[in-house]
Amino acid sequence: MMIQALTFDYFGTLVNVDQGGARGMEAVLARLGIDTEQTAADVYLDWDIRNVRLYRSGAYRRYASVAQDAMRACLSTLAPTALKGQDVAKLTDLFLTHLVESSPPHSDAIEFLEWASARFPLMPITNMDSDLWQRSQLTRYFEHVTTAEMAKAYKPSQAIFALALDRLGLPASSVLHCSLASWADIDGAKPLGMPVAWINRGGDTLGIWQPRPDYEFTNLSPVRDTLQSLQNITFGE
Repeated sequence: MMIQALTFDYFGTLVNVDQGGARGMEAVLARLGIDTEQTAADVYLDWDIRNVRLYRSGAYRRYASVAQDAMRACLSTLAPTALKGQDVAKLTDLFLTHLVESSPPHSDAIEFLEWASARFPLMPITNMDSDLWQRSQLTRYFEHVTTAEMAKAYKPSQAIFALALDRLGLPASSVLHCSLASWADIDGAKPLGMPVAWINRGGDTLGIWQPRPDYEFTNLSPVRDTLQSLQNITFGE
């Protein structure tokens, strides 16, 4: 196997999206004056589950639009009267600003990207809208990105992975996909023939019917050794 390019799930794999999401929800709750026993992280998780269910359950709509519907449902359940007279679109934008701009890189991500960007074309494949992606923290490492907005489809749809491969101009077997999100990325990339490195940061367990990744690591650092082994050469420092 000769790897010629790397693709990534961005939010979660490269940056701590849970931290950014919790900060965003904290800002929303403060704006609305909601006092709850739930933590901002708990409310963010509720929003995230609703958001994923929504974008997987119907025809494609932009991420920001889906996120707004998920925000309305999440907050209406948490505090039924809190949204009276409120602009949910502005609240969602406040939340998404933190989600994309306040999600810090994982400790291993920058070192790996510094190394890999000098040796391979790198491309995120993300369910975010294109404008939201441009506001994230690590764009400098990527000349190109493939977003759900470009493909008009969300992962795990093969349409977004196929578009990324077409834009790279490479066969699936030559592109290693690195991802935290098993249901979105292993399930989407493997049927196209892409090798997958599952970056299992949280010690999750795969479903019994899910395809298995080619590699499983707890962070990105071992991917470097794997690539060196696959290429049967030692890259310079």
